[in-house]
Amino acid sequence: MSDGFYCEQQGTVMLYGFTHSDDDAVDAWAAALDAYLQSLPAGSTFRILMDVSDKAVSFTPRARQRTVELFTRYRSHHGRFAFLFSSRVAPYYSRIFFASLGRLTFELNYFTDRQKALEWLQL
Repeated sequence: MSDGFYCEQQGTVMLYGFTHSDDDAVDAWAAALDAYLQSLPAGSTFRILMDVSDKAVSFTPRARQRTVELFTRYRSHHGRFAFLFSSRVAPYYSRIFFASLGRLTFELNYFTDRQKALEWLQL
């Protein structure tokens, strides 16, 4: 596991966080998310908080590549992804990126406030 990435279960929410976005951190995240989504029983609903709010985190080419791979592979799963950003403009660019992936059966939402993200995940 990379020192730039961490994951932890918080009740029904799986939290994935980055402290920086080098390739090792991105690959560790991709492997952890892939294993988690594979482990879910058929028909279950996931709740995931992606904390990318650290100022040292950016959406690198490697992060884009791994996100496309995973979101395409699991596009038919059901659940919610909340993205936590520090920038108020990042959600705008994220929406454009995710729209390019086509139809996903899970919900995406974007936040700058952790508590609001967790509340949305619990709905």
